[in-house]
Amino acid sequence: MMSPLLGVLGGMGPAATADFLAKLAAYTPAARDQEHIATIVYSDPTTPDRSDAILNDGENPLPAMFRGIAFLDEAGCDLIAIPCNTAHHWYDDLAAATTVPVVHIVDAVAAQVEREAPDTTVLGLMATDGTIQARIYEKVLTQSGRRVIDLTDLGPDNPVMAGIRAVKAGALDGARDILTAAARELAARGAQGLIYGCTDVSAVLDIPPDDVDVPAWDAADALAISCVNRLRG
Repeated sequence: MMSPLLGVLGGMGPAATADFLAKLAAYTPAARDQEHIATIVYSDPTTPDRSDAILNDGENPLPAMFRGIAFLDEAGCDLIAIPCNTAHHWYDDLAAATTVPVVHIVDAVAAQVEREAPDTTVLGLMATDGTIQARIYEKVLTQSGRRVIDLTDLGPDNPVMAGIRAVKAGALDGARDILTAAARELAARGAQGLIYGCTDVSAVLDIPPDDVDVPAWDAADALAISCVNRLRG
């Protein structure tokens, strides 16, 4: 019998997809190559910008994502992961386009927070402006009585968006410094924990960041762990 096959709808962005695959391998209990999870990756970095579509009526990314979902469906995948938080604004449309179960990245993070820190009530969200505007995390986390804070009030000076853009441009060291400063600001504002709600943040930031004394949860970690649990029981 073939092992279960994971499909990854990636390319949003490329560094985030590579980081997710590394975490998937790290969290898979395996002693040899043959014990890892079989994976097919559909990586299309030309997918229109998700935040731009939400905030500025930019080009709709759904057609590009539908092509990827169809490819993974036809390939015979047993489960699909999307290592892009902002793409989950269209989760219902994407999940309806296939009979293959699609893991919801926010549900995976929320479950991890509930397991590890059930008394944490204020969470600092490090995510794209599009993710925050769409309330992708807020809709889920507020159901358990939690409050979400962010840095979007800083407008064009928001260091989270600056750090995410730096990751996409390949300036990883500079991105790490910018995002670490953003994490410190969120902690100073009262965040009892941080959520890396953008997989580009996940690709460069340690857990927790330097000189930050609150716990952090990484969406890419949570997604990888959820995939391993669902495919390996």
